[in-house]
Amino acid sequence: MFTMKKLTFLETALPRYLRLRRRLGYDLRYTEAELRGFVRFAKREAPGAPLTTAMALRWATFASSPDHGGPARRLRSVRQFARFCAALDARTQIPPTRLLHAPKGRRAPHIYTVRQVRLIMRLARRLPPNGDPLRPALYVTLVGLLFCTGMRLGEALRLQIADFDPAGQTLRVPPYKFGSERVLPLHSSTVHALLRYLRQRRRLHPGSTHLFVDSRGRGFAPSGLRKTFREITRPVAANGARPRPRWHDFRHSFTTRLISYWNKRHDPVAHRLLLLSRYLGHKSFPETWWYVSATKADLNAATARFHKYQHNSTPA
Repeated sequence: MFTMKKLTFLETALPRYLRLRRRLGYDLRYTEAELRGFVRFAKREAPGAPLTTAMALRWATFASSPDHGGPARRLRSVRQFARFCAALDARTQIPPTRLLHAPKGRRAPHIYTVRQVRLIMRLARRLPPNGDPLRPALYVTLVGLLFCTGMRLGEALRLQIADFDPAGQTLRVPPYKFGSERVLPLHSSTVHALLRYLRQRRRLHPGSTHLFVDSRGRGFAPSGLRKTFREITRPVAANGARPRPRWHDFRHSFTTRLISYWNKRHDPVAHRLLLLSRYLGHKSFPETWWYVSATKADLNAATARFHKYQHNSTPA
């Protein structure tokens, strides 16, 4: 006689937790894999038992799972999941913060040069359709849009055609990651590129409302673009701490490039930083500062300006 396997509480809670977090705008590509590994571990070690600190700590420190930040990162993922579970099962224990040491600081991002972006777009234009005639144009347009606007990949993939106003040369970005809605001004070259893409996209998928769509006219998840992105960025030598450039590095590059441009013009930068935070969808500048990297050229320019100032201020 066929009988269905009874799911544990954690197995039923995890999909609900992931759906909730994704609705709030979080990209959980690493977190989902980690938590699925934790749920399997919990079912094997203590089937039917509630989530406990001891169980989470044992998994985070000894489990053989992909290392996207070490034990502290894995325990943090379980802690957030435990907060959700605690509302459904009073026996749940929420692991304390700072239980494991986490290395401070960020991993240096890759900062794209204009030459690299042109190379990536050129390789994207040569992509084989693989059953989707829109595929090359989609990657060319998406790479160009992220480089020119600093948008998050998740924000771009949620865009609707109605969010683009070619007459006003603006793009409406819906609320994302607790940020408020914002309207981005676009350069005329960006408007022309989006219009060129839209003409082909409307011809192939007239019934869909998403701006960026797959071969069936449906919206993309960020994970669905990862493999092709690795393909078109393969010739790009990474200059950050990671072995390969990422989609998110376009946002780092936009912020760094813009502040570098302001510095080279010798204009006051401070009054522009609040506007930059709002443009990127941040509530305060400390969130924006995370995306700023000091390039070698900027440090050399700052050194030269300081030496000039020191020379001019030295008494004769």
